Amino acid sequence: MKGFPWWTEEQLAFQQEVRAFCNEIAPIDARTRWTREFPFEIYKEIGKRGYIGAAIPKEYGGLGLGATGACILAEELHTLMPGIGRIVVGNMNGGLRQIIEAGTEEQKKKYLPKIAGGEIGAVVITEMTAGTDAAGVTLTAKKEGDHYVLNGKKRFIVGAGVADRYFVYARTSDNPEDFRKRKHITAFVVQKGTPGFSCEKLNEILAFENVQNGSLDFDNVIVSEADRIGHEGEGWKIMMAGLNFERTVISAGTIGWQRLLLNNCVPYSQRRVQFGKATIDIPANQTKIADIVTRLKVSRVAVYYTAYLWDNDEDVSIE
Repeated sequence: MKGFPWWTEEQLAFQQEVRAFCNEIAPIDARTRWTREFPFEIYKEIGKRGYIGAAIPKEYGGLGLGATGACILAEELHTLMPGIGRIVVGNMNGGLRQIIEAGTEEQKKKYLPKIAGGEIGAVVITEMTAGTDAAGVTLTAKKEGDHYVLNGKKRFIVGAGVADRYFVYARTSDNPEDFRKRKHITAFVVQKGTPGFSCEKLNEILAFENVQNGSLDFDNVIVSEADRIGHEGEGWKIMMAGLNFERTVISAGTIGWQRLLLNNCVPYSQRRVQFGKATIDIPANQTKIADIVTRLKVSRVAVYYTAYLWDNDEDVSIE
């Protein structure tokens, strides 16, 4: 998979560097998938090299490669290491775009260099009754003086327990009018180790055996007003802006999955013999492989065109 004509020299070089790195560390990832261990050593190395800062501006310690750089990283990691890719993508999506767009200058200086340096992050939206219906979150955040008190639960959170930074969406109003106008949600950053904040349960997810996914419990968790992102009631707007970026980078990850699929099914069909010939010579199988190639090509164009629009400050809602 080559770069596109509109990529910069930095982005093209980044693709080659990350690809070489993935080939180097893939055996470690394979081992931790068998042992169900979170691969901290890999993640620390990724952070040390600054890869997670691909989409972070250089003035905040990042590489300044934009959404395109984030997508390159996601694609290459997912091609060999779906678990590591998912955690890295989750970290880049752990409030990154939200902080860039809605954070104060102080918050950008506080959080972005840490993200660029490899601090593990997580996006915290999903609940028992709020997933696709993201506006239906029931985790509450009550204002008390200069802080908020959070109570409730979240589930199916990637990076639960291992993340240091959690970008949390909570309900700050029960007013029907606020709900109608989507002014009832507020965004916060909650740090691991905050009293009352715990990982309640871990789940095993197929193909992500070395990635933590679990439920979080908030029991009178105190969060400073300084760790609120945006104004109270702006959480929905912030969430939607963040999700557009997250969907773009996650889609780049699925390109990696398609490459992984192609890299496995072609050699397998070449060596498997049925009816006296390799199964790759059976027309029905050739058609299936051709479909995978077609979807892969179309996916890459769609994703990287969307990333190109991101990097040129265009509206990417439809893309």
